[in-house]
Amino acid sequence: MSLVPCRACEYQVDTSALACPKCGATDPGRKISRQHRQVISFTVQFLIGVTLLFLGGRYVWLEFAPTIKAAIVKQNQG
Repeated sequence: MSLVPCRACEYQVDTSALACPKCGATDPGRKISRQHRQVISFTVQFLIGVTLLFLGGRYVWLEFAPTIKAAIVKQNQG
């Protein structure tokens, strides 16, 4: 197991360490912390979800709106 400097305090820590023994930083051998990775993951998942929701709504609107409008017009005429 190799030693690398902690990203927060430059103390030499093992690459598999979960926290720095000196400053307490999580995942000290990695460039970004676990919390930052989770925020990035959540943001990407959120953007994908919003995009899918928008595209699904647009599809439903374009597919069924003409049928609904025609039924409303027919009901008003008859």
